[in-house]
Amino acid sequence: MPEAAYEARDQPSVAMLPSVARSSSSVSVVRHLNAHLMTISPLADLPDAIETLAQWFYDEWHAFDGRRMENIATQLSENLNRDVMPITFVAHRNRLPLGSVSLDRFDFPAFDYLSPWLSSLYVHPSFRGQGIGSSLVRHLQHFAVSHGTGPIYLWTPGSTRLYERCGWVEFTSATYGAQRVKVMQFSNE
Repeated sequence: MPEAAYEARDQPSVAMLPSVARSSSSVSVVRHLNAHLMTISPLADLPDAIETLAQWFYDEWHAFDGRRMENIATQLSENLNRDVMPITFVAHRNRLPLGSVSLDRFDFPAFDYLSPWLSSLYVHPSFRGQGIGSSLVRHLQHFAVSHGTGPIYLWTPGSTRLYERCGWVEFTSATYGAQRVKVMQFSNE
């Protein structure tokens, strides 16, 4: 993967986030945020981050999808790949997770004939607004395109602006659970 540098504004303290055990890892992409190093790596290189990510996902989406934290951790464990789907990428600084995104075969039962899906884009609130979400989305897009995968789909109940800035277009709208969501598509053509 090529290295890329990005500039961002104001860095919050990382002291408020749980620490992640240190071990060796391969680096996929290095990005600079106000002279602080941010790396995007496969979750396989940071398996100790599973517990942190599972807690974040549970806190953010449990009311929406009802998944238990143990189920989320199990699903993340299934994404411990480096070069195939399903795969999760983690943005981190010195192995401290900042956010993550996954590329999964399926993510929306009503559209199970479409694949693959960008899923679980999450950036810790302390680090939002710094381009980390966009960097994660673009990293996933680059991975998918370089592996001949496309188009890619996602669904969101929220704003689509970040995705639109990354080249996504609205594909359709639907209902997931009791909530209205937008289904989006990214095509590398």
